[in-house]
Amino acid sequence: MRCKSSFFSVIATSIMVFAIAPPMFASGQIASWKISQQDSSTLPQTAALIYVAPNSNPTGDGSPNNPYPSITAALATKPASGTVIQLQQGVYSAETGESFPIKLPAGVTLRGEPTARGINTFIRGGGKFISPSFASQNITVLADNDVRVEGITITNPNTRGTAVWVESGKRVAIANNTFANSDREGVFLTGTADAIVSENVFKKNGANGLSAVGSSTGEIRNNIFESTGFGLAIGQKSRVNVSNNNILNNTDGIIISNLSAPTLRNNLIADNQRNGIVILKDRKGYPTPDLGTSTNLGKNIFRNNLGKDLNNNSGVTQVAVGNELDPKKIAGNIAFVGESPTAPAPQIASTTFVPVATPTVPSTTANASNVNTVEITRSPQPSFNLPNTPPTALAPSNSSIFIEPLPDVPQPVTKPTSLLIPRTIASVTAPRLANPSTNLSQNPNEVLIDRDPIPVVPPRQVNPPRSIFVPSNPPSQTVPVIPPNVSTPPITTPPQAQPIPIPYNSRLAALVPPPARDTVPYLVVIPSADSEALNKVRSAVPSARVIPSRFGNIIMVQGYPDRDRAEVLKMILRSGIGLDARVIHQNSL
Repeated sequence: MRCKSSFFSVIATSIMVFAIAPPMFASGQIASWKISQQDSSTLPQTAALIYVAPNSNPTGDGSPNNPYPSITAALATKPASGTVIQLQQGVYSAETGESFPIKLPAGVTLRGEPTARGINTFIRGGGKFISPSFASQNITVLADNDVRVEGITITNPNTRGTAVWVESGKRVAIANNTFANSDREGVFLTGTADAIVSENVFKKNGANGLSAVGSSTGEIRNNIFESTGFGLAIGQKSRVNVSNNNILNNTDGIIISNLSAPTLRNNLIADNQRNGIVILKDRKGYPTPDLGTSTNLGKNIFRNNLGKDLNNNSGVTQVAVGNELDPKKIAGNIAFVGESPTAPAPQIASTTFVPVATPTVPSTTANASNVNTVEITRSPQPSFNLPNTPPTALAPSNSSIFIEPLPDVPQPVTKPTSLLIPRTIASVTAPRLANPSTNLSQNPNEVLIDRDPIPVVPPRQVNPPRSIFVPSNPPSQTVPVIPPNVSTPPITTPPQAQPIPIPYNSRLAALVPPPARDTVPYLVVIPSADSEALNKVRSAVPSARVIPSRFGNIIMVQGYPDRDRAEVLKMILRSGIGLDARVIHQNSL
């Protein structure tokens, strides 16, 4: 019996404990929730997650029930690295309090709806940004190191507008977004940017879906590029990896230029209106993309492109192994075997030319050496023997968008009636540009017309210099008065020689970037008014014409709102026709 009573007492004690325990645990949970709510509401700037909703309470504190009214207001609290700014559905624009560009600090995530690629969360607008590598721009979002942008639809409709700009940011992630209807491109990588761009949709952007220039690196994978100008534009020294993307129904799928060396694997490049991939000529031995080797197949699929699947205009034999393409849609030299991609040409170190003088050389030889010195710095004479290793051009200025000097281009033959700008006269106009000491180059003409991305409006001159061009229409001459009683022989005017038109060059015309809605401020021009040069230009761009400028009459080929496409057209004219094409800002005219 004593054992039974102990057993019943234990059961009674257990029942009493369980009866008291639920209120104790419940009160502990409520206390913990209240503490967490108090922390997140009183210190939102240090919280890992803060909330933003357009047109919400102006005095919002970033909590779920009282979000900040704008992204700008959330960034004003200086969120620490690791903070996630969660956007609620709606449109974020200047009308809702946004100040553009939106500059995301290091380590901050801007998130909308990643699973729906931002179908209901929009950021629309842009503002001025001075890029260290590309001067003045108009951008929506600027990404710093370790920034992540996901689940948002971003549009920049402003002139030369870019949605997301990465200026040398490291470990940047841009994922599950929609970039649509921007005036220029969706994403721009420049400087030493290192980014992963994945699972995004790029469509109906004015210039490019994505531009990768500078010395940018990273991964561009699993994206859709459709219904835009160039799906991807890769130039300068970029070495991005492009893999598993769908590049569909663009003007051209991928444009590769300058000294870039991208790697392309497992991409579907189909239904583009002209070419699938275009490799533009820059200089001897470049560019050098990796399109697949025998040890690492390319596995890129080309289908139903109206022009060429692979259009190699570089003059370099490109290795492309293991791709699915139409053999009839190939232009240029392509090697379908190879253990490694095309090797880049060796770089020649910049050296300063110093004339060698020895005491044993006769005085006449010394004078000839002095003449050679003048010829190298001014204008070479026919008697000058070129060195075996030509000196490399000087590096461009910091304000220039070029990372390397201009490519070697065959210069047109100067005839007695040619209207090209004399080299020695063009240098007289150098003081007209701002800060001439920072725009040094091997050729002073490149500084005047071609190097500065945003030239300063030239100051007004009281006495403008005499035009160095021969006018297209000679001035009328005064007819002398002849007495009526003096007989004069009739004057016969020989018929003017009609220039022979050059047939339409469909191969080059297929590479010309299509004109945009706006044709300013970047103009592609030829410093000549010669009819033969004009006919050559019209063989590829029929709308080219002669216009007046402060330099005299010049050939205006075509204009663009962005410099990217203007540079592409310039290189096409230089490499394809051999004309001295330049890119100038409209304010330089």
